[in-house]
Amino acid sequence: MHVEQAATQAGSGAPDELLDVLLDAERRLASTPRAATVRGGVTQWAEVVAASQRVMNLAAAVQDEAIVSLAAIEPEELEDGTVVQTHRAAGHISLDAPAIVSGVLAVSPVHAERRVGAAVRMVADGPGGTDTETGLRGLHDAMRDGRLDAYRAGVVADELELAPPQVAAAVVAALGEHLVGDAAPRLRLRCRTVLSRVSPDLVRQRAKRAREGCGLRRWAEEPGVDKWEGTFPSEDAARAWAAIDARAQQLVADGTCPRIELARSQALIDLVTGSATIETIVTLTVPGSPEVPGLSGQAPAPAPRPNRRPAESAASSGSPDDLVEVAMGARGERVLVTRAFLDVVAEGVDSWVVERGCHRDSGALLDPTTTAAYRPPAALAALVRQRDGRCRFPACQVSARFCDLDHVRPWPAGPTSAANLICLCRRHHRVKQRLGWRVHLHPDARLTWTDPTGRTRTTDPVDALSALVLAAPAATSSIGAPLPPTPGLPGAGEGNSVGRFSLTEFALEHALAGLTRADHEQRAVLHRIAPAPGGHGIGPDHRLRMDRHDPQAHRLGADRLVLAEPWGNDPTHRTTRHRGPSPGSHAGDPPF
Repeated sequence: MHVEQAATQAGSGAPDELLDVLLDAERRLASTPRAATVRGGVTQWAEVVAASQRVMNLAAAVQDEAIVSLAAIEPEELEDGTVVQTHRAAGHISLDAPAIVSGVLAVSPVHAERRVGAAVRMVADGPGGTDTETGLRGLHDAMRDGRLDAYRAGVVADELELAPPQVAAAVVAALGEHLVGDAAPRLRLRCRTVLSRVSPDLVRQRAKRAREGCGLRRWAEEPGVDKWEGTFPSEDAARAWAAIDARAQQLVADGTCPRIELARSQALIDLVTGSATIETIVTLTVPGSPEVPGLSGQAPAPAPRPNRRPAESAASSGSPDDLVEVAMGARGERVLVTRAFLDVVAEGVDSWVVERGCHRDSGALLDPTTTAAYRPPAALAALVRQRDGRCRFPACQVSARFCDLDHVRPWPAGPTSAANLICLCRRHHRVKQRLGWRVHLHPDARLTWTDPTGRTRTTDPVDALSALVLAAPAATSSIGAPLPPTPGLPGAGEGNSVGRFSLTEFALEHALAGLTRADHEQRAVLHRIAPAPGGHGIGPDHRLRMDRHDPQAHRLGADRLVLAEPWGNDPTHRTTRHRGPSPGSHAGDPPF
């Protein structure tokens, strides 16, 4: 009886009626004249801006309601093989709901998971005293009335994440009229003030949680630049900052660094790498096939190679200031480094050079190894993780080292080989096994997903053959030296900038347009980099600052350190603080 009723509800006209209303509104808005072609006064256009914002707020509320309804549906297979959709109570979140929302909205799985959770907390706020009570219904009602947008509603919801339902409801009610006119930073501060008065113990718990969650993350950001972001207990951060700043003042005084922020980042690198050792593995990737001996992708045992071969010299020929794209770190992030740096690591006493064969089209690492066992051998598992880089679900950023190795075709029907193994985080490993999901691994290691709605998305392996070299302009005399105006280029006369972009960005855009597979025949890949004693700075414009009282960081009793560390020669780069979740981050998964 329950299943039959659920199947009837799934076919009801409510979603169709709502969809008709939305499509009609879309058609009406699309048929209006473009605002830029219509004259009007300031007051009139201000009213249009306000009215359109109210419409967007209402649309966001309706979308949240739709997400909650979608998340409450669970597919079930009956004994006769029939698949029906069972509707659970509002607030239930099916396992694959975020994955479906990720495809519909074209957002990352992490963002989709947060979006589903936030929608459920605000829309599915149950009666007082029930398990589904959250106290955030007032936020959704304000969105429905057009008074509150989704971003500011999320700001308040984040601040009340740990608050008991009764406390959350009291804070939302106290904010009341401020939901309309307060900007997000002011609304966040007001929410914290009210919360500290209503429940000071909760604020203390948040501070304790923030201190326990301190850590350091790193990811590739702009071309040639890595970004570090760390949070530390305030007292430890103060001591470390004093040491960094003292060293930075010396670097500025002796003329090593022209700016204090650049000097701080260099000081941090000097202090961290001063007593470390370095071990470097340089992997040369070449086009090949699994059948070609020596190109199987299985790395031979590394051995010291003090003298480079001609192929290796070709990878390093050119100006020391040229920027060369390499894959660096355990996750193989693509970064731009100077040829001078490649020469240093290739000539290093503690460096090893190995070769890997790759698919000629996709650049995926190859390995013909097949085993009858369920678990892959260590070498095969390492290659699959390096080939995939991350979880192979579309847009998922969980590092391969935190993923399961999954057989696309279940073992033993499917072999244990690189042609049947992929990296999946635990959540998307379970999603793959849900009803209605299909996965196909192509011979070139591309992976196609089909979700229960019929939408298809394809993810690519790491292209280990992709090569990019940005030649240094002839006017560049040394790392960090300012460039004179370049005649004929947009923005000539503006130093190192090309219009609103740096020369690196300008060259990158034009270099990518002319790349061919012939340019990809051979490239150097930095497989693992460890700190070196007496470490030196490789870029001219890394910078460091410490943000206290950062309202976006959700940190109480902890300071936030932001470091931008270029690997390349782009002195025009400017770092901006990332707002919201760190790019590439996942719950429990540092970007590197």
